[in-house]
Amino acid sequence: MHEKNRYRDQHDFSALCALEPELRPFLTVTPDDRVSLDFSHPRAVYLLNRTLLLRDYKLKHWDIPAENLTPPIPGRLDYIHALHDLCPDTKRVLDIGTGASLIYPILGVGEYGWSFVGSEINATSVKVARALIQFNPSLRRRVEVRQQPDPSRIFDGIIVDGESFDLIMCNPPFFDSREAATLAARKKWEKLGRSDGGLAFGGADRELWTVGGEPSFLRTMIEESATYASRVGWFTTLVSKRGYLKQALAHLEQRQASEVKEIRLAQGNKQMRILAWRY
Repeated sequence: MHEKNRYRDQHDFSALCALEPELRPFLTVTPDDRVSLDFSHPRAVYLLNRTLLLRDYKLKHWDIPAENLTPPIPGRLDYIHALHDLCPDTKRVLDIGTGASLIYPILGVGEYGWSFVGSEINATSVKVARALIQFNPSLRRRVEVRQQPDPSRIFDGIIVDGESFDLIMCNPPFFDSREAATLAARKKWEKLGRSDGGLAFGGADRELWTVGGEPSFLRTMIEESATYASRVGWFTTLVSKRGYLKQALAHLEQRQASEVKEIRLAQGNKQMRILAWRY
């Protein structure tokens, strides 16, 4: 985990339960006798996230529909800190697929005072994200959400004439179908000795999957990025698998990106890969 991540240490669940008593039934004891949370329950993850965001980012309100993705905050925060390391002078960021949770803008505003445009294809998620902005004064002058009119495009239809960004960030949909996402979650819980775990972080369909899966999404992102080369400092995205990264690097070579970086961060046994490029 990034050295600046405020969640590097174990959560104080007693303190969190004092703020949100509904968390208490989801507490569990690990084999090494630590108090933790049963992360297999989407409701538990949602309550933890809401409590952390209200406490640590001084939000007045945070809520999302039950079917939407509840993002794990420590991992999202690592991406924000890694981008600050990449481009310390960042002021303006485009978040592709910002989602109903608006998580990256909330963290980026709270940690570094960045301004954000968030793009989103789902009309309900756009409505919820815009409501979060209105409910929270800290976000009103720093965050804007735009609906992508064409689900097959990424930057086209979002970046307007004369507009520029220091950074673009993206957490792409990893799967090519809802069934693939569900199967991956089931296999994860089976490895942990659980047969009852589901999509613990939830997720509306287009948050989890897209036609062609992540490789197709990355290919489109790279192809479109060349068109906006003079108006964006760094293009960045998470990449879930080494094989996908290899394909993306080949596409970037074809597009003649002037600089390409792979940034790795570890969270326990999980590796985070960030692909960054500029022209």
